[in-house]
Amino acid sequence: MDSKRPRLQIIRGLPGSGKTTLALKQYSHLLRLETDMFFYSQGAYRFSKSRNERAVLWFLDEVETLCMNKVDFVATGVFAAHTERLKETIARAVRWHYDVYIKTLTTQYKGIHAVPEAHFNAMKEAFIPDKELRKIYRDVPNVHFGLMPKGMTLEHLKKGRSK
Repeated sequence: MDSKRPRLQIIRGLPGSGKTTLALKQYSHLLRLETDMFFYSQGAYRFSKSRNERAVLWFLDEVETLCMNKVDFVATGVFAAHTERLKETIARAVRWHYDVYIKTLTTQYKGIHAVPEAHFNAMKEAFIPDKELRKIYRDVPNVHFGLMPKGMTLEHLKKGRSK
């Protein structure tokens, strides 16, 4: 773990698991990114299954831009049906020399998303457990499981070096 590396906290879990709540509570000082942001227009959430692929491409483009600029950020999402999105998010961050932290939330709260039961069950079935992810990333030294340590953000480190 190199405190001079930029950091990405991935918070994953099924709808209603508290991903956004945790991100806002623990990391309110960091930029938060999630695919759902693509579907907000004029203050309203307008999901469209036909636009979902574009939303994923938008998300990955945003990840790339943030990584190029060495911004510490939090990515939240189900990362279940879109397993490739999770892998690609991690790959981009690793390529840009990030420390990546992955936290999976498994508790289910009363969801606010009104996800149809059949869709929820499909996501649940497609969800990769941490045990499998740990096997995939066991030899990648800058991928960690859990919450990233609190402390200085990259911006604070830059200010400290410029003195």
